[in-house]
Amino acid sequence: MIMKIHRSLYMTEKTLVSEAQCLFEEYKLSALPICEGDVFIGVLDRDFIEEDAPPSATIGNYAYAYEHFAVHNTTAWDEVIEAFAIYNTDILPVITDNGHYLGYYLLNDFLLQLSETPFIKETGRVLILERPADDYSFAQIGQIAESHYSKILGLYISNHVGNTVHITLKIITEDLSGVLQTFRRYGYGILSEKEDDSYREELKNISRYFEKYLNM
Repeated sequence: MIMKIHRSLYMTEKTLVSEAQCLFEEYKLSALPICEGDVFIGVLDRDFIEEDAPPSATIGNYAYAYEHFAVHNTTAWDEVIEAFAIYNTDILPVITDNGHYLGYYLLNDFLLQLSETPFIKETGRVLILERPADDYSFAQIGQIAESHYSKILGLYISNHVGNTVHITLKIITEDLSGVLQTFRRYGYGILSEKEDDSYREELKNISRYFEKYLNM
């Protein structure tokens, strides 16, 4: 996945609140990064900006509300998506290992790219497997699916509950029964097996969850 870094959008501690309000209105984002020169300081949520702040008020007056989440320019795309979810944000500052600000990622970019991947676009069967967290293997899961001449469209850890993980697998297969039997024989629990249409509806629900950030 190509990760586009947007540039030239940030505030400083000397930025007037009135200017910050204009930025939030223009870019429709839930938060904005704060920098000093090219050094990343933190992130300020728009909810902390007071509409009736005095004309002389600056972003530095809200230092108590700074958050300090960001991702590095070397962070893998799947970890970036996880960070969007963890921090409930539509913007992620991108920094170097030395804390220098490079720009930011937008959630909407990632959602649009994901919607174009074969995992989403191609029709298949979606399996949710369960396995102890210290006893699963993507290689083994792939071998089991391919042993039944299945085409793998995607595979990822979709949940971590206690000492177990839930693994979502999407495949194209003409031997679903055989695939399920083999997974059970190797000790994988089958939590769910869904038609692709059902899974697409769940993805739509996830997209609706993110809309409150994308449409602010």
